[in-house]
Amino acid sequence: MSRFFKLLSLLIIGILIVSCRPTAAATPTPVEVPPTASIAPTATMEPTPTITPTPAPTQTPTPRLLNIPAGPVTAPVLLYHHVTTAMEDSRYNVDPQKFEEQMHWLFENGYQTITVSQLVDLIYNGGQVPERPVVITIDDGNADIYSTAYPILQKYGFVATFYVVKSYINGEDMVTTDQLKELAQAGWEIGSHSKTHAHLPAPGVDLAEEIRMSKLDLEDMLGVKVNSFAYPFGEINDEVIRLTSAYGYTSGMGLTESVVHDLNSIFYLSRIEIQSDYDLQKFISLMPWSEALP
Repeated sequence: MSRFFKLLSLLIIGILIVSCRPTAAATPTPVEVPPTASIAPTATMEPTPTITPTPAPTQTPTPRLLNIPAGPVTAPVLLYHHVTTAMEDSRYNVDPQKFEEQMHWLFENGYQTITVSQLVDLIYNGGQVPERPVVITIDDGNADIYSTAYPILQKYGFVATFYVVKSYINGEDMVTTDQLKELAQAGWEIGSHSKTHAHLPAPGVDLAEEIRMSKLDLEDMLGVKVNSFAYPFGEINDEVIRLTSAYGYTSGMGLTESVVHDLNSIFYLSRIEIQSDYDLQKFISLMPWSEALP
């Protein structure tokens, strides 16, 4: 009997052991999840840029250069004082529109600017010169020359020789030191028009102050060489011319209208004054070579 209970006990223990053994967990079959389609971002439409038309620059023609010997040179030397819309009744106040028309005509007909010192060098030494040279001179030092005439001349690739009165610089409605330096850097020649715009042949005028000191003061102020002197009112006598040369200038500017310059006229070079009432035809009539143009 006891044997029977022992066998029964062993059988029960065996069943319990088998039933308590852990069942291996089923490995789950992986489910392939289709990848989510990547949605390309909607392209941002760039606005079509507005193209601002750039005005075509004025083409500076390549001048035809001539080789000339030392001696007489043909070149009109033009004289201006103001380029302004001022209504003051003055022959000096050339309207900007007229000035533009004159410069445009010169440009379109092959005229090219040279400075007074370049003209003088050609007289002494000869050399290369544009086929139709023109010299633009401006007297006194008025502010409208910087604000109005300068941009017009730049447009056509032109330069000028600017004769300034030393005591006028930085005054009301006159050019400043910095403006004169800018003009010099742009290729303009700066000349002296005396210290106070005095009548030089008049008794008691300090010619050393008006002629010599104006040159030295301008050179010190601007850091450029001042080679040319424009006589106030075009007035001279033998002593004025003698001192202009003695004080180191290489030329002097007068008022007559010849377009041929030589050694005999170096200290009274002719200039054509362009007046406010000149229309374009009058201006053209003063220019050499104009009769040969179409």
